[in-house]
Amino acid sequence: MCGIAGISFEDRNLIRKMTDCIKHRGPDDSGYYTDRYVSLGHRRLSIIDLSKKGRQPMSNEDGSIWIICNGEIYNYRELRTELEKKGHRFYSKSDTEVIIHAYEEYGIGCLNKFNGMFAFAIYDMRNKRVFLARDRIGIKPLYYYFKNNKFLFASEIKSILKCDDVKREVNTDSLNKFMMLRYIPGEETIFRDVKRLKGGHLLVFDLEKKQLSIKKYWDLKERIVKGDESFFAQKLLSLLKKSVERRLVGDVPLGAYLSGGIDSSTVVGILRKINPDGEIKTFSVAFEDAAKYNELSQAKIVSEHFETNHKEFILNSSILKDLPRIIWHADEPLADPAIIPNFFLSREAKKDVTIILTGDGGDELFAGYDQYKFLFMENRLRKLPGIATTMMIPTIIRHSPGFLVNRIYKQGTDTGKNSMTRRFKKSISAGENYAKAYLEIVSIHDEDERRKLLTDITIDGIRDFNLYETYNKNIFSKPSEYLNKFLYFDIKTLLPECYLMKLDKTAMAHSVEGRVPFLDHEIAEFSFTIPPKMKLCNLATKHILKRSIKSMVPWEIYKRSKQTFHVPVNEWIADNFEFFQDIVGKNIIKEQGLFNYTYIEKILQKQKRSKLFYARQLWNLINFQIWHRIFIDEKNIGKITW
Repeated sequence: MCGIAGISFEDRNLIRKMTDCIKHRGPDDSGYYTDRYVSLGHRRLSIIDLSKKGRQPMSNEDGSIWIICNGEIYNYRELRTELEKKGHRFYSKSDTEVIIHAYEEYGIGCLNKFNGMFAFAIYDMRNKRVFLARDRIGIKPLYYYFKNNKFLFASEIKSILKCDDVKREVNTDSLNKFMMLRYIPGEETIFRDVKRLKGGHLLVFDLEKKQLSIKKYWDLKERIVKGDESFFAQKLLSLLKKSVERRLVGDVPLGAYLSGGIDSSTVVGILRKINPDGEIKTFSVAFEDAAKYNELSQAKIVSEHFETNHKEFILNSSILKDLPRIIWHADEPLADPAIIPNFFLSREAKKDVTIILTGDGGDELFAGYDQYKFLFMENRLRKLPGIATTMMIPTIIRHSPGFLVNRIYKQGTDTGKNSMTRRFKKSISAGENYAKAYLEIVSIHDEDERRKLLTDITIDGIRDFNLYETYNKNIFSKPSEYLNKFLYFDIKTLLPECYLMKLDKTAMAHSVEGRVPFLDHEIAEFSFTIPPKMKLCNLATKHILKRSIKSMVPWEIYKRSKQTFHVPVNEWIADNFEFFQDIVGKNIIKEQGLFNYTYIEKILQKQKRSKLFYARQLWNLINFQIWHRIFIDEKNIGKITW
């Protein structure tokens, strides 16, 4: 795990600035390569081959191919053996060197050979090109800038911003998406001229012609196969065991995050099967002012069952003072409140380990979220002959198992519940407009709210507030099975650019490498061969996953329903209301010209009556405003006081 940076011209001073900026990603070493065509920089976090032979930038034997890489290739040993049989000779024991020789042998087709998480850049001196790639799912980040014949790329945006040519301007189309989803999906970032390379994509930059081309090299395709539950459960468990075993590769201490849920418990359980007598280190976190949502007791059950060396950490509201630093590490506004405990959990884990295994990805692959249940019921109801769907709305809302209004917004008053009821009505009436049906449920600010919140300033002059046509064409049109459409959306958007970026940015802030066994691409591909009814079975989420590990995890964990990790945002805002009110103050909002303050004022008033529902909306605004002060106004994070 490392940090990489590069530019399409020679500038030793700039490449050092870009690389030093992301020192936290690789505190162990630094390296550079420059010629008249490129400048490459690397920060190293030593994981495999800790010797100097593993240093980067790394080249082939004759120095005609150079590479900088962030991530791991888990099947590098098998590939090395294959390449040695073809006559390739290796200098180090590093997985990065395997990428170089695989590129020599297979060209850009080498990507199909790799099992791993990665973002790398290869400088091909003979062909005068730079070849960039990001892993299939998008576990590792990779950003780039191309304007006025200058091409820059890096693991983090803040590195690219070290170049004075890159203007610090807000991409208002991305702001629209952020206010809807609390993260920014797709190729665009919050910066107008900075892009991200999406998961499963490669980029080739011609250094002589100054031309850039991007190509998708992998996608998740639906191929439902026949089989009973026993077949799919056994196959899934076999793939999970293989995936965890792959992710044990490394020459540094390893541990696991343990929430007490099915996904992290599965990872720890498989770890114990692989290593029946060895020490397994696990880590959990919770908030002292959210005791009734605390999962530490469940985590302790799992820890005792698998006999791990377990540590738990209790946080309180004092950690809010570090929010600006967390946002700085995130690069873009990312308003998932769980980024805060993740940041501190990584800090504490670093005292004992350098590699962390997590349960990320289980919900998206195997239907773990409540909204899938609601959409399933909605679809079933719509198919019943002779029933006017809209007349059934009150009934379906009252009786939805785990219904979001009651489970997520139950601390609010009728104001918040009425707002969610309105959204669910619109979702049901959306029919086969899949994007509308889904986004009405999951949006932080829905279409109507964003029309009132955001001004008319856009890049192209026309703001697409609903985004339904775009998402229906690009994402919801892919899988044919109803449930898989929504899983595919989350795998392509929510997972890579929210949850995986939350993991990457908070772990790498403390030089910790996060690995995600559920997101081995073989498991992802297998998940889309499973009949959807085995994922969401009689409104039971993750049914096939639970069946596959039923005999392994403690019964108390197996039978409990999913519990969302609770961060007490509503309490924080209520206890610090005047401070947060100042962050979204009228003068600041007016000067930015991005928001309509009248509507923000209404949110502030409504939050007092329906704390949890409107606290989520305020949290979006608060995160953006702190981000704006750091990256656009360029205020020192130390001066953003709490």
